[in-house]
Amino acid sequence: MPQGLKFKEAILNIIRLEGVVEFNSYVIDESDNKINLEVSMGYKYAKAVLELYSITQTQSPVHKNWNRAKYTLFPEGKMSIEYIWDEDLQNEVDAYNNGNI
Repeated sequence: MPQGLKFKEAILNIIRLEGVVEFNSYVIDESDNKINLEVSMGYKYAKAVLELYSITQTQSPVHKNWNRAKYTLFPEGKMSIEYIWDEDLQNEVDAYNNGNI
């Protein structure tokens, strides 16, 4: 994040598919402008997301199946995470894997 930037929210979007993890992120500044951030996350972070998925599926409180997650950080240090099932994304992946695309 640009040094000294005042923001309303910093968002990390995660796509989690079977054995694959992708990240993208952005900041909403105080003027409601969206500023994309370059995300360079390697194997270590992808592995952590896959481990998080396993934990959320097996340990209380168990979350619904998810293939997207949205992590939001607020300037006062609070955060939230939302686990999302994106049926369209899964259908696209399944079609690709089955040779239908």
